[in-house]
Amino acid sequence: MQNKNQGNRELYSILYLLAMQQVHLNTKGQARNPLLRAYFESKVSEGKTKIQALLCIMRRLVNIIYSMMKNKTEYRMPEIVVKVTEEKEQVIS
Repeated sequence: MQNKNQGNRELYSILYLLAMQQVHLNTKGQARNPLLRAYFESKVSEGKTKIQALLCIMRRLVNIIYSMMKNKTEYRMPEIVVKVTEEKEQVIS
């Protein structure tokens, strides 16, 4: 078990709220970031608790933010291709 007194609590709370916003579903049932929502659901299906899955999202967000700062680029949402039928494909952006 980790020591709860370590780390920056303000930074943790900011990243926690950011992770919650990314995986939260709106009234239409759509996530703000479908890629992170799918990652969250895969972690939950692996047997992790929702808090542990959110910690995985937070770590991924830290990696994204660090790479954006290092490369001086902006975040671009990756396109996700979802197969609707064998004949048609739908691109979610």
